[in-house]
Amino acid sequence: MKSLVLYWVLIITIFSGSIHAQNRIDYFRDASRQLPLSAVADKPFQKLEDNHINFGEDSANHWLKVHIRNNSAHYEKYFFEIGFVWFDSVYFYQQDFKLINALTWQTPFPERLYPHRYFILPVLLKPQSDTTVYARFYKRRMLIKGEVSIENEEAFFSDRIFDTSFYSFFTGIVAIVFIFSMAVFFTNKDRVYLYYALYVLFGLGYTLTGIGFFLPFYQQGFGIISASELRNWLLWISLVFLMLFIKDYVMGGHTLNRRNLLIWRMAIGSLLLMVPQKIAVIYFEVTKGLAPYMLLITMVCSFLMAISFTFYFVVYSYINKINTSLAKNYLIGITPFFIFGTLSYFRTFEFIEHSWLLDQKVQVICVVFDIIVLMFGLGLRYRQLREEKEKQARLALENKLTLQYEKERISRDLHDSVGSQLTIVATSLDAATYLAHKQKLEPQKLEKINENVREAVQNLRDTIWATHQSTISLDNFDKRLRNYILNAVDDKLEVSIQFASTNPAITISSMQAINLFRVIQEATQNILKHAQGTQINISCEQTEEKISIAIADNGRGMVEIETKSTDSYGIRNMRDRIAEIKGELRIESIANEGTTIYIELPIYTAIALLNK
Repeated sequence: MKSLVLYWVLIITIFSGSIHAQNRIDYFRDASRQLPLSAVADKPFQKLEDNHINFGEDSANHWLKVHIRNNSAHYEKYFFEIGFVWFDSVYFYQQDFKLINALTWQTPFPERLYPHRYFILPVLLKPQSDTTVYARFYKRRMLIKGEVSIENEEAFFSDRIFDTSFYSFFTGIVAIVFIFSMAVFFTNKDRVYLYYALYVLFGLGYTLTGIGFFLPFYQQGFGIISASELRNWLLWISLVFLMLFIKDYVMGGHTLNRRNLLIWRMAIGSLLLMVPQKIAVIYFEVTKGLAPYMLLITMVCSFLMAISFTFYFVVYSYINKINTSLAKNYLIGITPFFIFGTLSYFRTFEFIEHSWLLDQKVQVICVVFDIIVLMFGLGLRYRQLREEKEKQARLALENKLTLQYEKERISRDLHDSVGSQLTIVATSLDAATYLAHKQKLEPQKLEKINENVREAVQNLRDTIWATHQSTISLDNFDKRLRNYILNAVDDKLEVSIQFASTNPAITISSMQAINLFRVIQEATQNILKHAQGTQINISCEQTEEKISIAIADNGRGMVEIETKSTDSYGIRNMRDRIAEIKGELRIESIANEGTTIYIELPIYTAIALLNK
């Protein structure tokens, strides 16, 4: 809503100072196209309201009678201007019915009384004198609309400067947008910026050729395409890129379903169908003078179908929340132009009266508004894409670091468990070989080696078990732990393992699982080797916030200095492993009563560890 208010304020500001007093201009329509000027002069002329010609596609002869008076005390030059480019014929007559000049849109500028794209008649009047000038113009099958004006020399050249400055400013904006869009395209290889750049470029060409800017450069046409038809081809090309732009702009990254794919193909097909239709129109105009109305109607229908099908994707994107902000941005940008176009059709068919709000310059302002709003949308899209690329790059780096960390962790785990045990096996085999040579090898020695080998294999399996899964349930962890404890302890100790879980769905990461497993494994080996106890109790309590594990024995206990020591490799290794998974480890021991190792691990650390 604010955008529309600013739009109308801008238009009113620009045009508020451009309306000036004009002489009287009268109008007469000769439907027969047979009347000479002498007969027309006697016909009743009507005052031309607002000095605007707006005749729709009217192929009659249109006459203007202009009365000009110089009330000053010196010579004054006036300029009678008909602000339309594409007349097939324009005749200027003096008051005595004498022909002054005969022109068409194809007349070279040097042959015109004033070198300009519009049809302009300079009139020099003596002091305190007046004259009447007649003009007859005709256009075959083309919407005729423009402004007729009579201005003195100062006002005329002021309007020329304003007119040139206005369209130069418009061209400059489009040029900046085009260069920026192409630069972004070559940087990001995002086709939507290419489509947008070409859309605004050919849209600029359509606008400027429609009002005849730079007419001498294309006045002779290009092959079978005349200068008056060039703007229609530029519009067609602009629409092609507009359709491609809209599809990628509001539906970018979204795969079209079968229905949308069919609609898209119908939109492209409708636009492509206009090519043979336009060629047929050119053929009939060259060979027979006029193209059949039915052919023109089918071409208009093809155009409307292409636009409607394309606009469908904007509405679809907005309703289905695919790219809501971009769809909304496009709707805001196109709204003023849509309103202008609708009101222009109403004016053409005389449902409403003409207003300066429907002037050609207002149309240009609507186009500029659309371009600028879409540029903001493309800037937003560019920022979103850049943030997405940065996010993907960050995730790729995080994944790479995570993978590297996992490799290092697995290597360290294999080195600490399997590697150390295989070293023991290798040393034991060397000793066994020596004893075999001395014939002193005992079966118990081989059994010990075999036990170490089995333990190394089991540790390798435990590592594979943990690293093969991204997450591990507490129930699965409980089963694996029971299997290990029972095999390790055998019948040497009384074992009690209790797991209490409030939510079985909660899992822990493989890193947490293997580190917890190794800590419990280390604690169990210490109990077997050093505690001299008869019982081992392992309990696990899980809440929504944390996991609490306690490993207790009834052995000889540890002195206080041993429980806090960081010199002991086994204790230091356990602390490091728990710290690695963001947990806490605490050891409590009473002499001759036993030792308890407490472990607490927050549930959220599974996510925190992956992010790290």
